[in-house]
Amino acid sequence: MAKYDVVVIGAGAAGLTAGALLARFGKKVLIVERDAYLGGRAMAIPYEGYRLNLGGHLLEDSGSGITRIFEFLGKRLEHGVVNQGLPFWDNREGRWRPIQERYRVDKGELKKIIRILCETDFQEFDRYDHLPLRAWLLEHTRSEGVIELFEYIAMAECLTEKWYDHSASDNLYVRKMHYQEKQTAGYSFWPVGGWDGLFHTLAEAVREHGGEIRLQTRAHRVIIENGRVVAVALEPVQKAIPTEAFNLEYVDTEVVISTLPVWNVLEVVRECDLPDWYVAQVKMLAQDRFRVCWLGFYVASHEPIYTGTSLTELAVWFEAPHSRLPGWAFLTSGMDPTTAPPGKHLFNCGFAFQGVRDRDWIEQKFEEAERDLAAMYPKTFTPANIIWKRRHLVAYPPFGVIQKPCLVGRYRPDYQVPSVEGLLFASETFRSRGIGVDRAARAALTCVEQILGFRIPEFKDSWHY
Repeated sequence: MAKYDVVVIGAGAAGLTAGALLARFGKKVLIVERDAYLGGRAMAIPYEGYRLNLGGHLLEDSGSGITRIFEFLGKRLEHGVVNQGLPFWDNREGRWRPIQERYRVDKGELKKIIRILCETDFQEFDRYDHLPLRAWLLEHTRSEGVIELFEYIAMAECLTEKWYDHSASDNLYVRKMHYQEKQTAGYSFWPVGGWDGLFHTLAEAVREHGGEIRLQTRAHRVIIENGRVVAVALEPVQKAIPTEAFNLEYVDTEVVISTLPVWNVLEVVRECDLPDWYVAQVKMLAQDRFRVCWLGFYVASHEPIYTGTSLTELAVWFEAPHSRLPGWAFLTSGMDPTTAPPGKHLFNCGFAFQGVRDRDWIEQKFEEAERDLAAMYPKTFTPANIIWKRRHLVAYPPFGVIQKPCLVGRYRPDYQVPSVEGLLFASETFRSRGIGVDRAARAALTCVEQILGFRIPEFKDSWHY
């Protein structure tokens, strides 16, 4: 039976970050991934000469996040700059408008709030886990323009138009990080070389230090005996015969880092191995798994589909003309030309909705969403310009985005189970801070330093989680 110091479940941002760091410190590491591609929910899949990035992932990083991880590993993460104009669709006027036209902000009052934000310790934000962002803002300003601007940024990141759904603590954490590092409210980057490049670089770092990665391998069960991790049972995704069952491989390990979303944890860890209160916390958070889902389109075209502001723009809307859904869109090939063949273009968008919906409702909204795109992009979203389009449904929400009050911080399950030695969770759905891929990397570092037993000096003074 093979033995590893650490087994990591999942080869997404958190899993590869954890594996690369642990291997760098001499740990014998095995990473297992059920899919055929690296990247988890941010994987990139080849299709007819294009590269499709699953989901609506953007890399938000102030410079102290996953970028620092790459530097520590001796790698380079290059960011593709996204246009900061952030055009939004004004459904009442039926046109795209720059964000500056929507919000008239008292610059003096805005600077005051930014100063207060930057002077506040990160730990102070923990007191606002149960409150919406507006509660903190109203303590410091009565400027409607400032309040609306901060909430607009939160809405764009959360893909929902309800102000009371945006946690104060998670929002304040991210805004402070951004302002301190780059003096901007928020910004998004697309990694140069694409998402597959980012994850392959991390995988390279894992293997350079002796780590092992197995794709198309599913973690069947974490074996826990007497409150300690002792092994992991693995099963191949590709089976010799369709009815193959219980042909499991057991690998010895005393430490497991699971990067599974909270709603999948109990599939690999038995409830009886966890405290009742911890299981209840996991199930409570998992109930909100459908908070944000979206209907998406990948569209290949002859001419680029964008508002005309910039090929690297991120466009948003809070109400589309026909579906009435909020959403986002960007030209993937504008962010990264290598995602499309020379002379062709790739467009990606999503229309967000909440809750479980039946098939008829989803089919109707897909039809309406396609009419929305034709209305919002009348010159380029046309039959003559479109080479092909593919609909996709994201039914598992990006919990890495800023979350609701009472579903963040101390309300989330801790990354370490107090009663089980050697079991850790490096998922953005557990207790962590940040947003998206950067949040996943921070969660991974938390677990890595717990295993090592010390803060890594290179991150001690600037890394917050």
